[in-house]
Amino acid sequence: MENNHLNRVEKILSSLDNLQKVNAPDFFYTRLTGRMQNEAAIKTKPFFLLRPAFITTLLFVMLIINIISLTRLDKKPVQKDIVNTNKPATIESFAKAYNMQTASLYEQN
Repeated sequence: MENNHLNRVEKILSSLDNLQKVNAPDFFYTRLTGRMQNEAAIKTKPFFLLRPAFITTLLFVMLIINIISLTRLDKKPVQKDIVNTNKPATIESFAKAYNMQTASLYEQN
């Protein structure tokens, strides 16, 4: 068994004897560095959100939103009249509060 293992190791080591150095194609490194520089140049271009026209438009829209919100803030909200009664709530009082002047289903005419 140990002999079988040694034969296997010898075969593997003998296969390494026939290895040769691999040469790169002509101008490989020049083309590689050129591609790397092109990729670096593409990544450094400003993104769409960083362009001055987009930023100016965004700031203008934010200014308009702020002006509208401030002008509406000055207006006081309309307060509804609150009716305090000691009577229990009925369908008629609910209808009157919400301007739904209808007759009750339980009334008989």
